[in-house]
Amino acid sequence: MKVYFILGILFCSIGSYAQDIGRQILERELDRNHYDEVLRGVDSLYRIEGKSSDLLFYEGKANEGMLRYKAAYRCYSEWLERDSSDRDARLALARVAALAGWTMKAVDIYEQLAGEDSLDFFVNYQLARLYQQIGKTVRAIGIYDRLYQTDTTNVTLLKRIGDCYNRIGWSMNAVDHYLRAFCLDPEDGETVVKAVNLMMANTVLFPDFIGQSGPLVDTALIYSPRLNALKQLRGILYYLSRRYFDCETTFEELIAQGDSTRVNFKYLGLALFHMNRFKEAVVPLAIADSLFQDDWGNRLDPELSMRYGETLGKCRETEKAMKVLGEIERQMMPDTLMLYRLAFLRGNACEEVDKREQAVCHYWRAYKLKEDNKNIIYTLMSFHCGLWTVEGRRRQASEEEVSKSLFFHVLFLQKMKALSSGERHYFNGLSGDILRKELDELFFRQEATLVVVDPDGKKYTYSADEMRELIKP
Repeated sequence: MKVYFILGILFCSIGSYAQDIGRQILERELDRNHYDEVLRGVDSLYRIEGKSSDLLFYEGKANEGMLRYKAAYRCYSEWLERDSSDRDARLALARVAALAGWTMKAVDIYEQLAGEDSLDFFVNYQLARLYQQIGKTVRAIGIYDRLYQTDTTNVTLLKRIGDCYNRIGWSMNAVDHYLRAFCLDPEDGETVVKAVNLMMANTVLFPDFIGQSGPLVDTALIYSPRLNALKQLRGILYYLSRRYFDCETTFEELIAQGDSTRVNFKYLGLALFHMNRFKEAVVPLAIADSLFQDDWGNRLDPELSMRYGETLGKCRETEKAMKVLGEIERQMMPDTLMLYRLAFLRGNACEEVDKREQAVCHYWRAYKLKEDNKNIIYTLMSFHCGLWTVEGRRRQASEEEVSKSLFFHVLFLQKMKALSSGERHYFNGLSGDILRKELDELFFRQEATLVVVDPDGKKYTYSADEMRELIKP
């Protein structure tokens, strides 16, 4: 009998030892990230001894490591059912719930844990992060700020608070927190990128953003010289400061290094355009224009596309320019200001290749969309001086041609009359001289009225007295 008792104790000891060895093996395989081996080992131990909290933990960790978050959630849930007070089980359950996309389940668990221990940094941070993720941004700020008060050198918290303020539109607060984070960690160039982009997007709040941003970007580049986002910002600031050559150099270097993002082509093309190097600007602007389009071909940056169309016009590629500008027009209707600018650029493209009649049609359309623009009126008037400034042209011209040309001189003087004497254009005198000559013609023909015709064919009749009043200095 004594022998059987001793043998029983021996077998129990061996079994217990084997279980300990099995768990040590599981620990070792987990450390090596051999998750399949862990799952096989757990399955074997389940058959031998049934489920237990520690085996459920190993199975959950292995599933979590293999990105099977829902399976891990099931394991941790069973673990928690066995011991509802186990804080580690609840932490694990909250973690995989968030990873599985069950955000609200994770929030509920973290809220319970935070309520039990308001000083637990990890739990409160995770709760704030999830609040931020689901749009409860103000709550997130409150938690982040409370954590920050206990650790005022925590860069991550400053950036998180900055992100939250950015999300709710408090740009000045966001920039302030980003810059404080950068002061603590100048090697984090991404934070400067966020701050400067916010400044550029809110020029009313940051009127001197170019002066403020330049030194920040330069400092960040010392610590992060290979961060392309910083180099791009430096190039954009050069562009906004009208340092077009430096801008060109910056973006050419980025493209040469293999960074073919659309921003690089955009600003390279724009810099070349402003240096009047239109033929060189066409290619980068064309590439940028094609990259700033959605899946349906809609242009996402109308300003860029208009500059591309204008550049094509400057290069006398009128057909391509008209096509681009027409596509923008169809997309942007009924934006009156945009349509005005498109009509003006079309007129400009036609003028470049000396298609004056077509240019007049487009300029006239632009004028009707924005009748207070003095440049359009001057351009239209200047197109119609040749009948009187080129010898013999007036005698050869038809009455219809004369009437259409006179319309623009009358319009020009009417618009200039409304301006103060200091603003009046020196071409007032030329238009006045032309109308005086026509008044003399009326006198010799014994006629009392002058008839002019606009490009739409509408006639306007003016008496000689009205014309004399109009051409008074």
